[in-house]
Amino acid sequence: MKKLLLPFILIAFSLNAQQKETVDLKWKINDTLTYKTVMRDVVLEKSKEQTEKDSISEKMSGIFKAMQEQLTDLKYETKLFPDKNGNVDIAMMLKKEKADTTENLFSGMAKMNGNVVLRGKVSPEGELLSFYYKEAQKNLISILFGLPTKPVAIGDEWDLKVSMVSMDQNFKADTLYKKNLVRLKDIKTKNGNKIAVIEYNIEEYVSGDFGNGMMAMFSKDKSDKKTFMKISHKATAEFDIEKGYWILYDGIMDIETNFSLMGKGGNKRTEFKLTPEK
Repeated sequence: MKKLLLPFILIAFSLNAQQKETVDLKWKINDTLTYKTVMRDVVLEKSKEQTEKDSISEKMSGIFKAMQEQLTDLKYETKLFPDKNGNVDIAMMLKKEKADTTENLFSGMAKMNGNVVLRGKVSPEGELLSFYYKEAQKNLISILFGLPTKPVAIGDEWDLKVSMVSMDQNFKADTLYKKNLVRLKDIKTKNGNKIAVIEYNIEEYVSGDFGNGMMAMFSKDKSDKKTFMKISHKATAEFDIEKGYWILYDGIMDIETNFSLMGKGGNKRTEFKLTPEK
């Protein structure tokens, strides 16, 4: 009987040891690493009720819709490279095909800045160091390149330094919540390399009223319903522990709101994907 139980005991011990195994996730960037980058906006369809109650003229909405369609065709690449202190500099750039001679407002502005659309800096442990950039830029750097600053085991959770919903001083909130959860889901072996599988589940919500009548004009709903905004980000990423970089990052950020500024607002989805160039 003991001989029969021994294999099962060994399997259980092995599984428990794997679950308790801790890994130290660190960026190991010794040379320039280039990622093929997807950052694509998808404007979600409005409901019939939203369309009827939208306070912005269709002409203005049409202008922004045309601009949105131009943005969906843009191509990007992201470069990571070491700085003199051993930290990691990050630059996401607009990638222009040689055969493509077309240009829009966004690509024209990016061209004046060397085609850089996002810039940041993290430590090897993935801690955000570029505190001096605007909140939206810092959020993206944290979401795409942040790592746990201490060793983690399967099932361990941590949070990211992000603040995605932003209102001005005229907004008075009465309902709000925030979930900021990143988790080491699994450690697997792929092509002989140990891979950490990480899940992201981040959500922020606020609803209330604008005390400023001017700002209240931009609410899509003129009934007694509250103005609200909800931003969520869900992603799965795979990090090569030995090599020290993502081999895949795949995420979706959703924005839901009944607040629209100059026709640009409503529900929107942004797809993010990073894969190393070979």
